[in-house]
Amino acid sequence: MEFSSDLDSFDTRLDGALKKRARELTQLTDLLRCELPPECDGHYHVANIHGSTLVIMTDSPVWTTRIRQLGPRILAVLQNRCGKKLVHIRVFSRPGQTPVAKPPTPTKKKHQPISARSSRLISQTASFIDNDDLRDALLKLARHTTDKQES
Repeated sequence: MEFSSDLDSFDTRLDGALKKRARELTQLTDLLRCELPPECDGHYHVANIHGSTLVIMTDSPVWTTRIRQLGPRILAVLQNRCGKKLVHIRVFSRPGQTPVAKPPTPTKKKHQPISARSSRLISQTASFIDNDDLRDALLKLARHTTDKQES
């Protein structure tokens, strides 16, 4: 028997129920990604549902703790969005077992202008500051005004 033909036919030999279950768990993970804080993305996945217990796997103990803290929110999301009658969450970590998180795309922040009144107040505050670096930073901030004529 040839090894490559075994790999090629692996998918065709998988049980249909197993494929359906894998799709369901992936869909639940995707749903949680839309509902949980973005910093959690890629650090967890739904591993199983056993009775009334949701099982989530994370990539480190730090994320295990964070996901446990979000437990009530996770249960509410799955109850409201999917009608799942889950009561418990079991979270555990298996380093290297979850997909690698994509690094966030850096965005260049634009300076938000401040009102002329705020600029004036910051400048007044800066005049009372003895620390040169802090005073210079406040004066630089005060230059980011929207309208020089506002009162």
